[in-house]
Amino acid sequence: MSNRVANIRCLLVRWIALGGLVLAAGCVHVTPGTPIVTVDRGRLSNAVAMDDVSTVRTQVEARAIGVNERISGIGYDATPMITVAARNASLNVLRYLIAARADLNARTPDNDTALMLAAYFVQDNADRTAVSHERHDQALRVLVDAGAHLENDGLAYTPLAYAAYAGRENAVRYLIEKGARVNANAQGRMSRINTPLMMATLQGHQNVVRHLLRAGADAGVRVAGGMTAAELAQKHNQSGLLPMLRCAENLGPSESFGKRCE
Repeated sequence: MSNRVANIRCLLVRWIALGGLVLAAGCVHVTPGTPIVTVDRGRLSNAVAMDDVSTVRTQVEARAIGVNERISGIGYDATPMITVAARNASLNVLRYLIAARADLNARTPDNDTALMLAAYFVQDNADRTAVSHERHDQALRVLVDAGAHLENDGLAYTPLAYAAYAGRENAVRYLIEKGARVNANAQGRMSRINTPLMMATLQGHQNVVRHLLRAGADAGVRVAGGMTAAELAQKHNQSGLLPMLRCAENLGPSESFGKRCE
């Protein structure tokens, strides 16, 4: 078959696929005689979520999809595969996509990166009576070790803020150890969005609050037009956090939280 005929066949397959909902699309015709490869989008999305790396690898190596392919998942019609892998802690798929040079910092339609999702989500056990952080902690480490960005600019929350809000103690410790800024994008004692300390305070995560303060989080930071962490604790009935937050607010320039407040 000539290249021209192969191209016509490929375009025809795409046109049929796009006639209603996009359920299948994608063609490969590197040389005459190469079979047309179609992609079952539903199966691909399930494969990523279920950590079926074989299906993903087969489609990528056949050049039916790219490593930055957008698929359905996490409540979106189209989001980068790496974000779906991170949200589900699909470690084999995640490692494969990283090795294949997928964009580590690709974003969902809501501007979340894979690292942010790995820092936030947890895994339910079989009967949903408990959760485990282990696989998502592993996903987070895999992404950080590969070079995923620890910070966000402007009005976007950071992975550390997400981990603090979710009460992910191990993730909080790890991100700080790797250099994540404990005050995120705060300028002096003003922040345009909630700091990681404020996020942990809102949810009453006492151990996370304590760890952030030990790491140098500034309890005196005020969100623009709003409150400090202590004021948020008072407003949201997190009174158990007030003593250490109030103490941290009153630290002198040379004083540490650990020495004065614990």
